[in-house]
Amino acid sequence: MLNDKYSSKEITKSKKIRRHDLDWLRIILFGLLIPFHVSIGIYWTTYGEQINPNLENSERSGFLDYSEDEQDAAINLYTQESVDPTSMFLHWMHQWRLAALFMISGFGTAFAFNNRNWQQFTKERFIRLLVPMIFGVWTVGFVGSIILGNIETDVDGLVSGFLWGILLSLFFWVPILGKILSLGHLWFVWNLFLYSILLTPIFHYINKKPDRKFSKLIKSPFYLPNGLGVFLIFPSILTIIEIIFKPWMIGFLGSGYQWFWYFLFFLFGYLCIICKERYYQILEQWRIPISISTAILTLAFIWIRIQQHDSGIPYVDGGWVSFEIIHDSKTILACLVHSFHSWFWCLTIFSWGAHFLNHPSNRLRYLNQGVYTFYIIHMPLTFFSLHLSSEIGITGFFAVIFSTIFVSINCLLFFEIVRRNKISRLLFGIKEMKNV
Repeated sequence: MLNDKYSSKEITKSKKIRRHDLDWLRIILFGLLIPFHVSIGIYWTTYGEQINPNLENSERSGFLDYSEDEQDAAINLYTQESVDPTSMFLHWMHQWRLAALFMISGFGTAFAFNNRNWQQFTKERFIRLLVPMIFGVWTVGFVGSIILGNIETDVDGLVSGFLWGILLSLFFWVPILGKILSLGHLWFVWNLFLYSILLTPIFHYINKKPDRKFSKLIKSPFYLPNGLGVFLIFPSILTIIEIIFKPWMIGFLGSGYQWFWYFLFFLFGYLCIICKERYYQILEQWRIPISISTAILTLAFIWIRIQQHDSGIPYVDGGWVSFEIIHDSKTILACLVHSFHSWFWCLTIFSWGAHFLNHPSNRLRYLNQGVYTFYIIHMPLTFFSLHLSSEIGITGFFAVIFSTIFVSINCLLFFEIVRRNKISRLLFGIKEMKNV
């Protein structure tokens, strides 16, 4: 029989208290997007060689004079497939940063259902997610394409490019299969919207009937002894998802196997908050063992990443069926290590965040309002900062520092402008913070 401790009393009273640590972590993790996106443009040439400051100007300007092999060598000086320390660091950070953000979004959803019915919640999701996303795709995405040189800058080119961008945006509605061309970096918002809508019936049921068998069952992992449900059941479910989908689907920008994977992180985040007294008790009690386990799993992840580099089989990224492999012992191990590594990094971040960051401040309230605006606008600023670094001859780590500062300052200035008008607040997802 399931423990009656997790009844409606826990769900209604305890979660009225705001978790300031989650607000801080949301700001920090979204803030990491700026140096991360700057870095992959420099060290992985993600946005093209034309704005990578690490490629010499002569290589860019005389690129067509090179042979095909010389062109490939110039571009592939920096690649996410390499195992140099910088690339490994970026690849490692990418494994848990987005997972943690989807968990935080699940946390926020649990809090939102505390004082909203499902109709109010659904309406808010449309306004807070879809409106800024569509506006961002049509405007910010358009500006980014101009900076990257994908759109001609004469009148005809600008008009046709803008209309073509609107047309492409009509094809982002298909989940799982990908939407890179139409959404760009705003894929996160679309996935978040889908997850919210798909899970609304379950959230509504749990919120209204917390003492029914299904509600108790879905919360039961938190009440297994010694935190075993949190430490084993949740990452095991993530592993099973990888085992099922990863051979066939490369995970990229929230599509492929990642669509299901991030879906679970979002759901698990919701579950953590509806059982938050027990969840935070586990984090506090086991914080040091969690951190030690995370360090061990990080070493295992590094080993799997090196195996991927040496064999050429994408153990971490997925899609190894093209190598005529569905599963072998190493692919199963890779799924296990990848999911447990990401999950335990999330636990580590949230446990130390709860320990140090659960306090309010005016700065927190201000920055929390600006998260979506920073997220929406930062990408074209990243492209421009890399182009500027190339022009003035800043390379490597100094280009990362310069571009990160440039993007951060201009995001802040942009936020200061758009937050002062009701319409622009709507278009950039800015929400007033209530006093807590």
